[in-house]
Amino acid sequence: MNSLLVLLQLLLLLITILECVSAFSVGSRTLSSLPSTKSSSGTKLFASSADKYNDLIQWFTSSNEQSYISNKVDIRPSTRGGLAIGGYGVFANDDLAEGELIFTIPKSCCVTLDDAIEDNDCGAAFKQLMEKTGPGSDTVVLAGYLVKEYLLLQEYDRRVLRGEKSDDNNIMRRLSKIKFASYLRTLPWERGVNAQEHVLFWQDEDVDSLLKGSLAYDDAIEIRSTVKTATKILNGIISPVIRKARGEEEESTEEEGGFLFPWQSKEEEKPKQEDKVLDGLEDAVQGAMVISLTRAFAVSGDDGKEEDRLEPILDMLQHSESPNISHKCAEDGSIIVTAGANVKSGDELFNQYRGEGDNMPYHKFFTRFGFVPGITEPVANMIAERSTIFFPQRAEV
Repeated sequence: MNSLLVLLQLLLLLITILECVSAFSVGSRTLSSLPSTKSSSGTKLFASSADKYNDLIQWFTSSNEQSYISNKVDIRPSTRGGLAIGGYGVFANDDLAEGELIFTIPKSCCVTLDDAIEDNDCGAAFKQLMEKTGPGSDTVVLAGYLVKEYLLLQEYDRRVLRGEKSDDNNIMRRLSKIKFASYLRTLPWERGVNAQEHVLFWQDEDVDSLLKGSLAYDDAIEIRSTVKTATKILNGIISPVIRKARGEEEESTEEEGGFLFPWQSKEEEKPKQEDKVLDGLEDAVQGAMVISLTRAFAVSGDDGKEEDRLEPILDMLQHSESPNISHKCAEDGSIIVTAGANVKSGDELFNQYRGEGDNMPYHKFFTRFGFVPGITEPVANMIAERSTIFFPQRAEV
């Protein structure tokens, strides 16, 4: 019973933290000098950025007849960092008139809660998790779905490297049809991808040495603790699916009891293999939480309630306090993106994730989103110089 209460308390803490997160945000494009950290244990999915973005566009335009990308835009290194730190953005390659259509993003191209709870592998468990924990669990469920698909995609790539083909067997046929594969390959699953420098990617010693004593320290520790809680919760849901794909175990039968949450009383009856944290899971959960926290957009669902979802292409646009695009959600759930002003050929397209005058301290922007809005100086330099954004100053007597 004590372990149950502790887990539920941790889950409630996780939900409380996630409910404070802004609906619109993308990771930092300015950090460059933090100490190096470990990289993800997963294989590199693409060697070429050009390849993965070309593949993303091909997938996007062919997956739905309503998908649209103007031929007046393209993807290339962003002016907010560019290849120096790995950031990419969207640019006009011809003049755009105010109000001109740039993208149409159908709901079917977005990663939504429906994708998670209708998933053949884990949907029922995700739905049960949401029913048990209530509002605030959406981010964990969305992250869980991303993690499961990403780990399956890694397994597909490993098998291809071994010489297997998409139609060799049932597992390869399943793995070759991951719906969002092309999109997953472009996301920041580890530090440095798309210039992402979120505090979740730091090593423990870097958090202590750089942030201890700052306004951001306690917040960073709390956010990092959510990864461990989410990993424990998601391990029971995801690991059987991934282990089966890896050939590590057979699928559970109904007689064996099927899926059990970590807090359920029959947990001790499960095979010991399921009690172990899946190899690569914590790194994947870490990356998925960064993606969900920094890239998810809040939109109204079919029931009128707001829900988070990921919107490919649009989420690549960098932040500006003076955006030059506008976007809205249509009745069918698709996202319509238009030029918010006259845009000259060669200009980068910018979105506004959250007004910089909104009531959120800069140090919270950093711990939630990995950047400080309106500041171009590397955050590591600001921390080293004990900027008042991060370190409270004593009043002079």
